[in-house]
Amino acid sequence: MKFKTSSGIKSIVGKDLITDRYVAIFELVKNSYDARATEVIVSFNTSNDSAEGIGSLDDGKIYIVDNGVGMSKDDLDNKWLRLAYSDKQEGSLEEEDADKNSFREIKNRVLVGSKGIGRFSSDSLGSVITIRTKVNYENIEHQLTVNWDDFDRDLKTLFEDVSVEYKESSQLSRSNIDSYTIIEISNLRNTWTEEQLDGVTEKLRRLKNPFIEDDDLDIYCGVNIFILNQKYNLNKSNLIYSNIANVLKEKSINITASINRSNEGEYKTTIALHDRGNLVYIVEKSDDSILTHVDEIEISVNYLTTSAKSTFTRRMGIQPINYGNIFIYRNGFHVSPYGEEHYDIFGLNLRKTQGYSRYLATRELIGFISIKDSKNLLKETSSRNNGFIENGYFKALKEFYMDFIQRPLERYVQIINWGEVRDTGEEIYLTNKNIDQNIKENFKKYISRNNFRVIEFNSDLDFEKNKPEKIIERIEESLANPSYAKNNKKLESDTKILSKQFKSLEKERAEEKRRANLELKKNEALVRQNKNLNAKRTEESYSQQISHHFKKFSSRLRSSVEDLEKIKSYIPEQESFNFNNALRKISRTQYELTAFQELLTKTEIETRKGTLINWVEFFTWYFEEKESARLQVTIICELKHPYSEWEVSKTNAVEVIMMLENFYENALERNATVLDITFYQNKFTVASDSTPIPENSINDIFDLGFSTKKNGTGIGLNQIMKFLKKRDMEIEAKNLNNFVQFTVSRNKK
Repeated sequence: MKFKTSSGIKSIVGKDLITDRYVAIFELVKNSYDARATEVIVSFNTSNDSAEGIGSLDDGKIYIVDNGVGMSKDDLDNKWLRLAYSDKQEGSLEEEDADKNSFREIKNRVLVGSKGIGRFSSDSLGSVITIRTKVNYENIEHQLTVNWDDFDRDLKTLFEDVSVEYKESSQLSRSNIDSYTIIEISNLRNTWTEEQLDGVTEKLRRLKNPFIEDDDLDIYCGVNIFILNQKYNLNKSNLIYSNIANVLKEKSINITASINRSNEGEYKTTIALHDRGNLVYIVEKSDDSILTHVDEIEISVNYLTTSAKSTFTRRMGIQPINYGNIFIYRNGFHVSPYGEEHYDIFGLNLRKTQGYSRYLATRELIGFISIKDSKNLLKETSSRNNGFIENGYFKALKEFYMDFIQRPLERYVQIINWGEVRDTGEEIYLTNKNIDQNIKENFKKYISRNNFRVIEFNSDLDFEKNKPEKIIERIEESLANPSYAKNNKKLESDTKILSKQFKSLEKERAEEKRRANLELKKNEALVRQNKNLNAKRTEESYSQQISHHFKKFSSRLRSSVEDLEKIKSYIPEQESFNFNNALRKISRTQYELTAFQELLTKTEIETRKGTLINWVEFFTWYFEEKESARLQVTIICELKHPYSEWEVSKTNAVEVIMMLENFYENALERNATVLDITFYQNKFTVASDSTPIPENSINDIFDLGFSTKKNGTGIGLNQIMKFLKKRDMEIEAKNLNNFVQFTVSRNKK
């Protein structure tokens, strides 16, 4: 008797095992890497016959395209179609066909796949996969098509008895390279929103170690960036890269460690700490621990001071806490979920609660652990989203990190009082005269424990030498020195340092100028607020318009609306109208409080009754007060007499502000960066580069309770429509040239 394999095994090792759509794509990218590709294209293609593009089950395709060694018919038949077979595990990829595939010898890579099931990850993305592939010693393209759903039709059918389609073609899909593989996934199983497509790019940005410079594999990602049967010209803007290494350089407190074999064949562990670009110590010891069985381990972790976090956010466009913390890379690729925003591999956040002033949590750290492991000693779980199997090697790695990275870094940060004076921002270094010499010596003894030998310890670092004035002095001395030629290299080095400092200074000054302008506007607003609050009003009017607590009340109401939004899906259908109506009233009250505060403290407009208001001037005033780095608002006037044509009598200023706030928030929540408001004689338009409105929903967006945004209330646009209707105006929406445009028209009388 023998085991028999049901066709249902396909789902067990495919879509049931790898449920994360991002991980599924990563598995296919890793296969390209193992095929010695230097370029991978991840393209989400919309179909020509669909207005919606990617989003429906039978609409759109995903392409994973590489310039690797490709596959022959024999490779497809005896390797790709063989469940759980991996030539990577046996090492035969390096040995066979060496004469035909010399390209394999060029790239000295450690293979990242070993289980022989990564190919089945495509099943979680779509039901049909088509492979087009060519090897460099053939002039034909091999094509293989698999419908994964065929394996689910009858589980009594043996896995190997389900047929797949194979054919050969002399017409090549890519005529400009010698070898390639194109994976086309169709009949998609999931919808793909703009947010999720952006998520692919962001996660691919961390797939290969972004902390080190690496030109080994270029990854391109985007919509419609690969077109089958056409010579493509990739837009370099779709190339995924990260400049995080440059952002962190000389800005953070960095500790590094390496475990590798020296030229003499001896395993050594070396640890170094740099404080904002200056070396503090290097320690080293011979190592015979279990970790020396792994080919190589490199660790680099940065502690971010408050100013370093600010620099990171400004230059990366994301706060460090939202970027991630301690990432782990095995053979060059990210091991999920280590390092991701809410994952804490070492339990640092719980530990922080036990000693808040002594310990560092993930929100203060960012870095990586890079492992080269050709023997597969640190094994990933089959699901590919649960990290390493908890074996002895992984436990030893965690103990090493805590003993020789985390604790020494925490101790150093305590000595220098967290790197800066919190109130003033003044930076503190180990050379600070207030730090007792005994403390420094005790720290030196601490880092030399466990047989570590101190190679260098510098408690008298010259932090003055790289100040611009010092560099200029050295340049002047070099130019005045008769032996100028001998000093040329030193002069060149100093000039480069000075140039970088001036460029950095220019950026900082530009940022300071922007902040100063914002502060100036805030101060002007405070002056107006003080003037208005002290203006002569009746006692009744004055008491009614005190707004001290309005902001607090509005914030509480907004929080309540958000809480109610989360439970909206649980409300029975027959009660949904009443629920939405009640939610609309709460939301309206929140907006009214905000609007009332704006009017009371910043204008002299009468708030208790309608008044004559020029909408062009009013819109301009309102958005000047709301200047934001995230959304640029521009008021455009296409009128001959703007000061009279849009003067609207009996205008409720609170209602107008609520309308503007809804337009603003609607654009902001849908990832807009610009908002243009244009006035014409009988209409005005509000256009933003927001996420387009689905065409099948465009007529419903003003209905109460309808929203295209997950957990949206469907209230804001409905409020706008009702207000305009009272003003005898109409509003419509449409997608126009990559913009979402609302048009408000006045009915002709």
